[in-house]
Amino acid sequence: MLLIARAPVRISFGGGGTDLPAYYTQFGGAVTSTAINRYVYTFVSEGPADALQIISSDFRVFYRHQAGSEYSTDGELGLAKAVLREFGVERGVDVFVASQIPPGTGLGGSGAVAVSMITALAAWQGRSLSHQQIAEMACDIGINRLKLPSGKQDEYGAAMGGLNHIVFTKEATTVTPVNAPPGALDLFQRRLMLFFTGKSRDSGKILANQSKASREQDPATLERMHRIKALGQQILDALSSGRLDDFAELLHQSWVQKRSVNRDISNDQIDLAYDTARRHGALGGKITGAGGGGFLMLYCHEDHQPSVTRGLQALGLARMDFHFDFDGAQVILNQRERVSVG
Repeated sequence: MLLIARAPVRISFGGGGTDLPAYYTQFGGAVTSTAINRYVYTFVSEGPADALQIISSDFRVFYRHQAGSEYSTDGELGLAKAVLREFGVERGVDVFVASQIPPGTGLGGSGAVAVSMITALAAWQGRSLSHQQIAEMACDIGINRLKLPSGKQDEYGAAMGGLNHIVFTKEATTVTPVNAPPGALDLFQRRLMLFFTGKSRDSGKILANQSKASREQDPATLERMHRIKALGQQILDALSSGRLDDFAELLHQSWVQKRSVNRDISNDQIDLAYDTARRHGALGGKITGAGGGGFLMLYCHEDHQPSVTRGLQALGLARMDFHFDFDGAQVILNQRERVSVG
């Protein structure tokens, strides 16, 4: 018997960093982001009666857990093991996790791993969880159980799907779809571009520094974070009214603010690539995720895209085509269900 679930990764347009608990529990946070059609897949099948086995194709790691022994959440499979522990799975299962994007590239891959696994294991056990419940469980595992210096937007983007405005407060998280004018959404998708810088990065250090500065209310950091939050609201307003070129300018301003929060967010390669893209016609952009590597996201009119692509390819960046995902986390094959029904 085989069960397959998937969860999309996401790109964030505005408000990144305000989803960190150290910030939103004090001031409230908000991001605007969209899920895209690049996925983390979880395959669950019957395994050995006295153990469980996990394989990650991305990290090229295999792990076998003997029933009755303690779970260790150390190492590259720590998140996967924490999810399995949450579901009380100790034996009889093989889990295989594979992603369509490299790890550590700023598209919310770790959050999508947790969401994909939770979706799969809940279905395997016959549990019914809403998208919001899946997102909250994934956030709880990452933030509270594993003490990762991460926010909540990755998990919500992966679970919910779609283009959303997500508001974070100490009390609750609220997800509202962005309603753009007719035709604006298709045009928006066509004008977004993603280029892989060729480098992954560990976002933990960057996010930990941001969290520490927010928690200790460092004046300079808080001023920039408040500005990022305000720009995020303006970005939402521009998208909601279909003012896409205004969105691009706000995206540029937001990137200028973000890169000043922490010196590790950008580097000479990223600065050169961004400046090259702007010189060839891109109106705005940013590095996805916490920064330091990963994907460069750009907004560019269609007639300038070939020139931008050539300019960035000459620097060693590779373009990745994509579309928005509106389904969110879902089970795409459940042979276990068919067997039980039959």
